[in-house]
Amino acid sequence: MMDIIKSNMSKKIFIFMIAILFIGAVWAQNDSNITLNNVNFEIPSKYKGGEIDNNRYELNNEFSIECVDDNLEKHIGLWACEKEYEKNLTIGKHPVRYYCQYNQYVHNNQSHAYFVSGDSIYEIGWTGNEIKKEIEDMIRNTPPAQIDYDEFYYELDKSIDLYKKERTGKLNQEGEYNYLEAKYKSSPHTNEKQDDTHFKEILLTHYRK
Repeated sequence: MMDIIKSNMSKKIFIFMIAILFIGAVWAQNDSNITLNNVNFEIPSKYKGGEIDNNRYELNNEFSIECVDDNLEKHIGLWACEKEYEKNLTIGKHPVRYYCQYNQYVHNNQSHAYFVSGDSIYEIGWTGNEIKKEIEDMIRNTPPAQIDYDEFYYELDKSIDLYKKERTGKLNQEGEYNYLEAKYKSSPHTNEKQDDTHFKEILLTHYRK
């Protein structure tokens, strides 16, 4: 009789343990996977607990991942211009461009990797000055690139050039407006010359933007 009771108890404990392991596995799977632009990413345990907003996953200033097809030059331009280190490499079946620089706002080195999965380009950002194994694994486990490697690097370089031209143009424009504003303020407001009136019109147009 005691043997039967012990046997039943052992079965119940075994079933209970299996149920706990199953529930834990399901919870871990749900907590570790996110989908961005129809691509599934396995988030490393140290980067769990972040939030998804507008097709971007972010954990404070420590980690982020985002599909950057819509505005590649905006995303890559700043890091490409400010980088201290740059390297092109291959991870699994993905072409990757890696940037690293010191970020004064987080008081740490910050890394960014741009890579192709399917026919989309993604950006991963994290603190540190190297591509860690968990970052490599996350890239490697996404669907293979469907964009030619040369085409990928060409798109990155083209986007960087566009960013530089836009930024240079904006700085030149702001410098011109600052000059015009200073000249307008220093000129007499009575019996204005035609040039001064023109300066004023330009400034007003600038401030309405």
